Amino acid sequence: MILEILKFVHVAFGAVGIGTGAWVVFGILKGKLFKKWTVVFLDCALVVSVTGLLFPFNHFFPTHWVAMSAVYVSGVAVLAMRKYHLADIWALIFALSIMLVLCLDILVVIAHVFAMLIPTQPKLLFLITELMAMLFFAGLDLFIVRRYRNSSANAAVRLLVNGCN
Repeated sequence: MILEILKFVHVAFGAVGIGTGAWVVFGILKGKLFKKWTVVFLDCALVVSVTGLLFPFNHFFPTHWVAMSAVYVSGVAVLAMRKYHLADIWALIFALSIMLVLCLDILVVIAHVFAMLIPTQPKLLFLITELMAMLFFAGLDLFIVRRYRNSSANAAVRLLVNGCN
């Protein structure tokens, strides 16, 4: 019974987290910060990571390492937003941290989907799917970094910080 509740919480918060994370990333790409949605996303990502680590297991799987990494990267995003108020390079660190947390969450979802729906899947298909997701987020990260570097007087940072007010 408790395991079923844990699964439900894990899946529900995962769905909300990925949805709000996509919305936050969309805002970052447009130069806006949806502060309330960012908080919801980071809260959901934390719940998903922690509940994922509470399931019984015999040894650490790659998904456990990814969940732990997502917790630390979320902490960096919170630090950039709350303590440093997205000043200077912290706006870029924040944007990249948000992208990485969403990417890690999606990689875990892909792993779960392949494990549950296609348990006898070819390993190559799983690896290609994960690689495509990582390349997609790497492209978004490059876009953010270029926009940050090429902006005159860091207009991208000003946009992100002004969206915070």
